[in-house]
Parts: sequence; structure tokens; C-alpha cells
Amino acid sequence: MKRHTYWVRAAGIGTLVAAATLLGAADSPTGGEQGVRAFVLSNIYIASSGDAGTCPQMADGGLETYYKLLPPEERAKYASAKDPDKIEQSKRMLLEKDMNEHYGFRRVAIRGGSPGGAVPQAKLPEGFDPNAAPTPQDALAIGALNGFPKGRGRLAFSNLTVAYSSCTNPEDFPELARGFTTYDGKVAPGIDLDGKRSKDDFTGMDGAKGVDNQLWRAVGCVKPFREYGERKVAKKIFISARAPTIVELRGVDDPRNDNDVTVNVYAAADPVVRDGRGEALARASFALDPDKSLRSTTRGRIVDGVLTTDPVDLRLNYKEQIVDAPREFRGARIVARLLPDGSIEGSIYGYYTLESYWSSVEQMTQNGANLTEVSCAGIRQAIERFADGYRDPATGRYTAISSAFDFLGVRAFTIHPEQQASAQ
Repeated sequence: MKRHTYWVRAAGIGTLVAAATLLGAADSPTGGEQGVRAFVLSNIYIASSGDAGTCPQMADGGLETYYKLLPPEERAKYASAKDPDKIEQSKRMLLEKDMNEHYGFRRVAIRGGSPGGAVPQAKLPEGFDPNAAPTPQDALAIGALNGFPKGRGRLAFSNLTVAYSSCTNPEDFPELARGFTTYDGKVAPGIDLDGKRSKDDFTGMDGAKGVDNQLWRAVGCVKPFREYGERKVAKKIFISARAPTIVELRGVDDPRNDNDVTVNVYAAADPVVRDGRGEALARASFALDPDKSLRSTTRGRIVDGVLTTDPVDLRLNYKEQIVDAPREFRGARIVARLLPDGSIEGSIYGYYTLESYWSSVEQMTQNGANLTEVSCAGIRQAIERFADGYRDPATGRYTAISSAFDFLGVRAFTIHPEQQASAQ
């Protein structure tokens, strides 16, 4: 089935009448402002093409590549008895320790404790406040004080550590990219972002031509991105639930057809709560994050229940167990279906900035990459090779990569700062 055909497939007059009835029930007044519809997003994830046949071999992770680089006698110590080309699961930690020692990977904790395992306390620069938000410059200074190679070291593990590995400094470990496979398929999710046609363009899931999605070309054969990009899997996963994104529509006269609505994208200060079925609780209220850099506004229109926006720059919170790295998109379009039950499903098509993408990769840590069979060095090489957006006039290098992300959300209410103030 073509992706998203369920959005527009005709199913007979009876089904359309039933959908209209449900829509009316879902949108019946239960509080909130007139003409305003808001949604909290439970998951924002890299959209998958779903055609596994285009990846005859999934990309090796960094640990798998290191294993294959070992001499046969060394490899035998970690090999699976059933398949010598694969690592024995019970010996992965031993191999990872060997890899860390071989390459000199290191991590030190900024605030004490052992985030993500046994991590020694870092020597900190004089006057450094460990409770303040650290900067990349702080990371370099901490790395220098703690014996890291010159000019090396990046923030990792939700900015709680400074690390040196193939995830923070992949340019130092090019051999770990040898087992990386990119996506060579012809079909990918997305839209035509640049208004041009080139040999690098894909055909869309709906047959559209000129689709720009170089991010999928880079990571479309990486196991976790392919698996978690499947809608049936994505529905069961909450991403950035402790710092979710809100999409708010204002000036809605008709949720089926309205040629001019204001679309606000906010970061919420409250977490998503699960209902009794384990799904996102609908119609909960969310205060807005005071950080205005996490807010964007654009115009949109609704046609047959499908919202389409004008291009807008977005900065979306992305806070997970070990990641605190907002996603930044330039020239993003939102295309979303307002569903009869009051929920929303859609996509964000835009240019994902390389800087924000690198931050998310760096923060996953080498251990996280090894657990998920990801090659940080391979991803870095592929992203730099396929980047295609917003060229830096000074360097001539692209600063962003075309991408397609899908999202899922439920109805919500927003509490704006002025509403909080008047309630006190």
C-alpha cells in the first residue's frame, strides 16, 4: 500500500457520513478558546520508506566494523559459535571494552556520579559552574584538562559528560565507517523542497517526482532508523515525552476546509501522560516552555481535512534518556491530517541542520551507538556526502540536509504565559 493512502482513500458514502459524525463529536466544546485546536505530539520520527528489499545488507554498526577489522585469532575470542561473522551477544561488552581501549575512547562526568555507567569525575576549569548549561567551548576546556587529544571532546549523555569517541569525533576514526551502507532505492518519503529536478531526487511514496530526502539516502539502511520509522512501531513509542512539541491552529472556522489559519509550534513545559491503554492522554493541558527559541509561527490552509503550511524554521525539543539536543529545521513544511477522532498524523518536510543532527549523534554516546548497532563514523561520512541544503557562502559547504519526519499527536490545550499570570 502506498504510504498515507489511508488519508485520502474513498470508502463510500456511509463511511464519510460516519467520519463526519465522529469529527463533530471529537470537536464538540470541552473548554478552550473558540477557533483554536492544539495537539501534543507523542512521537516525531524519521519517516521510513518501508522497502527493506532495497537494503540487501543493513549498515554495520561501529562495534561490528571494529570486530571485522580484528585479526582472525582476535576475532575468534568474541565470535558466535553459530556464525563466526557475528559477535556473541554475551561477549559484546568485552569487545566494547577492547574497542574503547584500542582507540582511547574516554568519558568524564561534569556533575559527579556515573551517568551511563562508571564515569570518572572530570577536572573542571577554574570558575566553571557545573550546574550551569555547558557549552561546546566548555567541553573543549574540560577535555584539555583531562588528557583528551588536543582540540577534542564534545558534550554527551544529555550534557552531563564530556566524551571522546567515534560519535563525538568521527573524523578521527574513518576506518569505523567501512561497513556502512547507504540507501540506493528509488522511492522515499518526502516532497519537492527545492523546486528542481535532479538525478539525486526520489520518487515519493505517492508517485510524486522530485522528492528531496537526502537524510534517508544517508541513514535508510541503518537498522534502528528503518525499524522505528515504521508507523505501527512508532505508534507504540513516545519520543521526547518529557519535553513534547505542541502544534496549535488558530483562526479555524472549519476543521475540514479553511483557507487561512495561523499555525504555532511550541515546546511544552509539561510531559506527555499515558492513558489507561498506554497511549498519549488526549485533552490534557500543557504550559509552554519559556524558551522563545522553541516557538515558531507560520500560515496554513486546510483542504479536505489536510493541513498544509508555508515554509518555516523550526527548533523542536528532543530530550530523551541520554539526549538533549533540539532538532533544527530550515524551510520546513508541515503536512498533517486532522483525523475524525480528534487526533493528528502528519509529516515535517524540511532541511535538518547538520549542527543539530551532529549534537544528537554525539549525545547518544559510543555505548548507545554500540547497543543499537549504529556507526557514528559511517553516518557522519554519509551525511556530509549527501548534505544538500543552505550552502555556507564563506565555506561553500552545505549546512543542512533534506529530510522527512513523521509525527503522531492527540488533542491538547495550551496554557499561555498570560493565562498563567491571570490565574494567579
